[in-house]
Amino acid sequence: MSAKAGKPLVQTDAGAYIAWSGADQPELATEGLGCGLLVLRPLGFALPHYADSNKFGYVLGGSGVAGVLPVDAKERVVRLKAGDVIAVRTGDVSWWYNDNDGHADDLSILFIGDTGRALSPGDISYFFLAGGNSVLSGLDAGLLTRAWPGVTEEQAATAFRSQPAVLLTRLSAKLPGVCPREHDRKGLVVNAGHVAAGTLKTLTGSDLDALGGLGFSAVLRRLEPGAASAPWVLREGAAQAVYVARGSARVQVSSAAGDTLLLDEEVPAGSSFVVPRFAVALVAAGADGAEWVSLIKSARPAVEHLTGEGSIFGGLTPQVVQASLKVAPELVKLL
Repeated sequence: MSAKAGKPLVQTDAGAYIAWSGADQPELATEGLGCGLLVLRPLGFALPHYADSNKFGYVLGGSGVAGVLPVDAKERVVRLKAGDVIAVRTGDVSWWYNDNDGHADDLSILFIGDTGRALSPGDISYFFLAGGNSVLSGLDAGLLTRAWPGVTEEQAATAFRSQPAVLLTRLSAKLPGVCPREHDRKGLVVNAGHVAAGTLKTLTGSDLDALGGLGFSAVLRRLEPGAASAPWVLREGAAQAVYVARGSARVQVSSAAGDTLLLDEEVPAGSSFVVPRFAVALVAAGADGAEWVSLIKSARPAVEHLTGEGSIFGGLTPQVVQASLKVAPELVKLL
């Protein structure tokens, strides 16, 4: 098991989509997790699509607009900014757009999802309504006209075969009539705000309605340079996908049995790793500190530390801890 950077699936003047795959990181497939990074340059546009996995997006930087058309509901068009978290369910049609021009920042959105029921566990697969890989581009134009009254065969062929771009395209000008609506953010998007150093911020269905029923939560954490997080475990048996957004960290992940280090390496920004079910993780920030975003496959996760204030050891009867560890009482107090 190792931390890895993603691989660009598409890279054009509109931006890039970088993906992590279960083929490269088998632990993603084993635990049913997936990860992708969308980067849109000014006037970059991600074509409308739906996916086979529930996921959330976290805006790492920049600003832009997104449209989400849920199953059996109206489209919601929202303004996105750094720190926003947006939930997208399996089958929701969505599009993403950096509506800035000139020398504005790129819009960067990290997606982490539950791929346990995906076509290929470990990978988030997308199905496009437009572009060179549209789900409609291979259909016979003549048959389409029989199901589409008033449209000629030429028009049917033109409608779904005129856009050569795959996934991303760069627009020549701003899209007219695309108006984000503040009320559309309610329940769909929430801003995580500032995450203080050394603290953990967890977003669940109680913070964001759209996360309700998905069975996972979004977790953000930041460490000052040189600081370390006490080793943690999810005793309920929830797996965790972690993306290092900024800085770097020395990461150790111990097996559930405690006899094997599954991961022990320096992890730079832009890399992702997995904490398997019941494994214990320890993270120490590098010289520039560390910030990470993670998905935990639990609707209400309890991230419990093994040492320090409020820890598992601290919750046990001191005499039991002393006898179990076979140490002096003074050391028990420090735990």
